[in-house]
Amino acid sequence: NAWLFRWTFFYAPLWFIIAAITVMMIILTRAVRREEKQVIEMQKQTRLRRPSFKREEEIRREQHLQNYIPQREQPVHLERSKQMFYQAVFYVGAFYITYVFATLNRLTQLIGGDNIFVFMIMTSTLTPMQGFLNFLVYRHGPCVA
Repeated sequence: NAWLFRWTFFYAPLWFIIAAITVMMIILTRAVRREEKQVIEMQKQTRLRRPSFKREEEIRREQHLQNYIPQREQPVHLERSKQMFYQAVFYVGAFYITYVFATLNRLTQLIGGDNIFVFMIMTSTLTPMQGFLNFLVYRHGPCVA
């Protein structure tokens, strides 16, 4: 019954938490993207209401009445959202990298009774490196959330 306890009290909660973190990071990334778009739109509206901006547009129209081309909208670069997305991917990726081989090793052991050597090596290598992988995630760039 040891295998039942291992799956019930370690692997099931572990993968439940990893799945929950993945879902939360998706929700957080979408929220940051939506907020950043709203801020950019507010900045555009504020700029359009500025008297200096209106005056510049009027001067441009008068000077080039026949060939007037309104100022093009600049493409929206969601830099903060992109940084947030990459940080979330690295954060969740550290969990997946650390525990996928351990889970596959235990799953093959449960099904076939034997361990696969490659899974054992990857488990033995990556599980102790979880702290280092987390260090790399937070060292990679600034926390942007």
